[in-house]
Amino acid sequence: MLSREQKDLIASLSTNYKTGRALSHDDDDENESPHHQGHGELNIIKPPLNCPKWACIILPCINHIPSMKLFKSIVPREAEVRIGSRWVCYDASSLNRGDIIRLSEGDIVPADARLLSLGPDFVNDGGIDDDSSGLYEGEEDDTLELIVDSNQITGEPKPRIISLNPDRTVNAVELYAGSVVLHGEAIAVVTKIGGDVLLSRLMREGKWPPKQSQSEWQIVSQNENEEGDDNGITTNNNNQEIV
Repeated sequence: MLSREQKDLIASLSTNYKTGRALSHDDDDENESPHHQGHGELNIIKPPLNCPKWACIILPCINHIPSMKLFKSIVPREAEVRIGSRWVCYDASSLNRGDIIRLSEGDIVPADARLLSLGPDFVNDGGIDDDSSGLYEGEEDDTLELIVDSNQITGEPKPRIISLNPDRTVNAVELYAGSVVLHGEAIAVVTKIGGDVLLSRLMREGKWPPKQSQSEWQIVSQNENEEGDDNGITTNNNNQEIV
């Protein structure tokens, strides 16, 4: 079930755990898109070198700078969002504060968010129609856990492992945009987007990439350049995952 902290957070964001933000009076309205209509800031994280497009065309080497390559590997592109009674896949840039999102193994966290529950299904949120058992809807596994890697954002050396508390709640852990879900599924609420997410703030303060990640990507970039020199070509399609 949801903790008091999580319920207060949901209320402060004017959202609903099971239906998301109110977009219309009819939760099943098929014409409720575009999702971001009527809202201001987009969930767009600017790259570390925010050059105009013409500069990237004239100077393609900009895209091969280690920090730019790392940024491209972690920038979120899609998000699974709760719209009324449905889960809908949207472009991550359309997210708003208060959106209820579902995360699955392999996903890149699309915005800064707070964890609400583990597993793909909703838990009883303590509402008037819920019993007090706190059991998951369709899920009774006490071994549920979520493993999230934030190394490329914060430099944390080890992934975070989040599991259920004895009372079957889960701590409202903050998940950062650009982090990778290594294992498990979860439901979370978006708390920060675009220029307000931790990744954006770290870049503005000159604290990103983390030193460890930066040195690793410099090694990868150097190896690519050496391979390109040996073959007489420049490679730009290396998708190696740094572990």
